[in-house]
Parts: sequence; structure tokens; C-alpha cells
Amino acid sequence: MKNSAIYYGVIAVGVIALLVGLYYMFIAVHPLFHSVRAYGGLGAGVLLLIIGIAGMVMARPKASAK
Repeated sequence: MKNSAIYYGVIAVGVIALLVGLYYMFIAVHPLFHSVRAYGGLGAGVLLLIIGIAGMVMARPKASAK
């Protein structure tokens, strides 16, 4: 398995965390009870997206010099 597949997985989990955070933010019935979960989901999602994108950029194969 390539490293890029791992970063795609991290991005996918980040998007899911963002969606869960948005669910708790806007759809949940008791916003005061779920406010910590909402911000936690949004923060974790953003962090995972940043890690996934940065990892993909850093893991690009470099052209071999002749």
C-alpha cells in the first residue's frame, strides 16, 4: 500500500468528522449539550484535512536526477 492511500484515508476521515461536527452544530436538538462535540468534530476534521493534504504534498515522489 502506498503512502498516498493512507493520506486519502485521513482526508476521508476528516471529511466525516466535519460532517459529524456540522450535524451536532445545526441539526441536534440540544445545542448547548452538543456544543463541545460540535466544535471538537469541526476542529478534528479541519486538523485531519490539513494533515492529509500536507502529507500528500510531502510524499510526492521526487524526479530522479541523472
